[in-house]
Amino acid sequence: MKFSNIISDPDGAGMQDIYKTLVEELPLPIALYVGREMRVTYVNNSLLKVWGKGDDVIGKTFREALPELEGQPFYDILDNVFVTGIAYQASEDRVDLFIDERMQTFYFNFTYKPLKEADGKVWGVLNTATDVTELVLMRKRLEEAEENSRLALKAVELGTWSMDCKTGLVTLDERAQKLFNYHSSIVSSFEELFSIVHPDDREFIREEVRSVLDPKSTHPYSVKFRTVSSNRLQYLRSSGKVYSDSNGVICRFAGIIQDITEDVLAQKEITKFQALVENSRDLIGITDMDSNVVYLNKAGQNLVGATSIEECKRPSTDFLVEEDLLRMIPDMTEGLLEEGRYSGEIRYKHLKTGEEIPCHLNAFIITDPETHEPLGMASVTRDLREEKARQKEEQKLLILAENSKDLLSILEADGKNSYINKAGKDLLGLESDEQVRTTPIEQLHTPEDMAFVKSEVLPAIMNKGSWAGVMNVRNVKTGEVFPVFNSSIRIDDPTTGELSCVGAIMRDLRPELEAKKVLADREKVFRDITTASPVALWMTDTEMRITYINQIWLNWTGAPLAEQLGFGWYKFIVDEDKERVKEVFRGDFESRSPHECQYRLIDVSGEERWMICSGNPQYKLDGTFTGYIGTCVDITELKQLQQQKDEFLGIASHELKTPVTSIKAYAQVLESIFRDSGDDKKADMVRKMDIQVNRLTNLIGDLLDVTKIQTGKLQFNDAEFQFNDLVKDLVEDLQRTTRKHTIVTEFGEPVLVFSDKERIGQVITNLITNAIKYSPHAEKIIVYTRRENENVRLCVQDFGIGIPNDKKDNVFEQFYRVSGNKQHTFPGLGLGLYISSEIIKREGGTIWVESKEGEGSTFCFLLPLNKTVKSH
Repeated sequence: MKFSNIISDPDGAGMQDIYKTLVEELPLPIALYVGREMRVTYVNNSLLKVWGKGDDVIGKTFREALPELEGQPFYDILDNVFVTGIAYQASEDRVDLFIDERMQTFYFNFTYKPLKEADGKVWGVLNTATDVTELVLMRKRLEEAEENSRLALKAVELGTWSMDCKTGLVTLDERAQKLFNYHSSIVSSFEELFSIVHPDDREFIREEVRSVLDPKSTHPYSVKFRTVSSNRLQYLRSSGKVYSDSNGVICRFAGIIQDITEDVLAQKEITKFQALVENSRDLIGITDMDSNVVYLNKAGQNLVGATSIEECKRPSTDFLVEEDLLRMIPDMTEGLLEEGRYSGEIRYKHLKTGEEIPCHLNAFIITDPETHEPLGMASVTRDLREEKARQKEEQKLLILAENSKDLLSILEADGKNSYINKAGKDLLGLESDEQVRTTPIEQLHTPEDMAFVKSEVLPAIMNKGSWAGVMNVRNVKTGEVFPVFNSSIRIDDPTTGELSCVGAIMRDLRPELEAKKVLADREKVFRDITTASPVALWMTDTEMRITYINQIWLNWTGAPLAEQLGFGWYKFIVDEDKERVKEVFRGDFESRSPHECQYRLIDVSGEERWMICSGNPQYKLDGTFTGYIGTCVDITELKQLQQQKDEFLGIASHELKTPVTSIKAYAQVLESIFRDSGDDKKADMVRKMDIQVNRLTNLIGDLLDVTKIQTGKLQFNDAEFQFNDLVKDLVEDLQRTTRKHTIVTEFGEPVLVFSDKERIGQVITNLITNAIKYSPHAEKIIVYTRRENENVRLCVQDFGIGIPNDKKDNVFEQFYRVSGNKQHTFPGLGLGLYISSEIIKREGGTIWVESKEGEGSTFCFLLPLNKTVKSH
């Protein structure tokens, strides 16, 4: 029966057709079952499609139409609705239907609604259904996927977290709670979780979170940090991403967290192992099964002269000496095949120099831990060059021991000598190494001396590690007993620390005792000579204390020897000279330089006497410093003569100055007269006379300056001036005096100097004129300045005759001129450098010369920019 046959149609057949069409084409599946047998009276196309049936089901009972529902609850449900008149509604109920010749599972939301007569009697059931199969299956797949994800996360021990960016609440799964040591799945904020982060990592994590939550940022979130919530050090790795809503506003921040402690610690162990391998002093290498090098550590690269691992990736035979390779191949092949390892000596060769390097090679096969198949070969190689050199040195020491004139012996822990050198055997009357080993040490001493050895020598060696002193030994052949100086040490096993043996060096004291007697006789002669010496002789120890002064000094001071020793001799020096003498002596002593100093001494009569003291450092044959030996000479008369000379020079130069000045004035007037009269020849002669007068004037000036220096009357007028400007002016003036030389200047930064401008100019002029004078065949002079901290340096370099190395220290002395076969060609009194030196010293600076004979000289001085103390 069609649905249209049982529905009344008040609007007529046209409207009935419309309803029929609407119901039949409605996408919602609909069916009508009439009577208790549930006869299918109407089914629309949507439900027929679901059932997989044709419209031939019309008129059949529900059971006949869908026999595949047998065993499913639907028959009983329909009957219950018809009997009770109560509708039935279900959601996502499972239905198994026979579709396309196979049973298939579907899920529906459906209703069974009873249709009643006016009296309430049920005459049929209206069935509507909504196919939700895809929805249910999708949700199941999602649930399965979610469960699989949970299982996967659990398997890899990953935790998940999610933050609601609006509320700030953070949700943790069970694993994340455990890793964060948090006992709730909800956390109020990320900041609350920071409490478990190590203090050194917190600010870094905060910055990462702030960065990833910045809408403008594309920064990925992946961090590694330490925690402080457990008893052990824990490392965690967390990564995540942000999610935005349809408006682009960040709404969620979610990710995963994982415990990576074991990985980090394992990586640290690997790093340690790598560091161990890379920092090993031995070559560690790996080759593949074709003997090609795949790895060589830093020590190996250095050994073969490679600069990178890539340079080492070549056949291993490239690194070996061919002769050794051919020799060792049979043994190596046999060892590696039978035992999986090989050990032996072989020579490597340096890739760059070709040097052949003796080594000890340990090689073994690397196998796969599962299949035990060989993968390659590893090798550990020790450079034997040091060992070979040490063996050579040991051989040298053995030769040295055998050729030593002293007795060398090794006494074993059992009390027997295992070694005595040739000199020792001769000394003790032993004829062979066998006799050395079998002769008890008791036979090498008298009973009294043996008791001393047991009570004093051996206990000191055992307890203190060494003993040194004089003892007696006996020659077993002649029976002679004689003294030796014995130096013994305890030698312990480097591994166990237990006593290994006792080493001893014994020196026969008989020649020394005889030499001491001879020396004592010589000392008496020496004492007699020094007592009669006209100069004072002195000696110090290594601490600068006087240990000996001869009689002449005692005669000068009139005080006993005991009062002079140590530092007592200082009190006899004039007070004004004491500190200077101490300073000079201490400076020479500390630098181990030859000593020379002049000072005044108060003699026994209370008079001042001038002394010149000189001395030199003394050393033993082994180079050990022992002190100073020197002399003191009375130069009082020489000083008096010097003073008389200075007074004479002062008077003479002063008296000469006035007539020379007059002569110069007359010469200039005469030259002018002759020039005006046109007699140039006479004018030139007078000009030459004027030049010679200038030289004489300079010499007189130098003599006056020397006199002022000697008498302490040289005056200085210090003021601030621009140093480079002074040098420029002087160079311009001096350039006019020479046509042959070009004076080249190289100036450093401008500096202001507080000093006597005229005196410093005098020094610079002297250095440049000397450079011109002593480089007659050169064409240039170089003058350069530069600032050095709080000083200014000026140097004048010439390319002239130079100064012999042994004469450089003398050029600043008064009246000194370098000797040689060209001396006569360079006139002068030798006062310029002495005056320059004194000026620089009194202005607080230093002056020196660097020179090489035949190549030229460079004179330099260093002047302080501002000095606080200036000695006149």
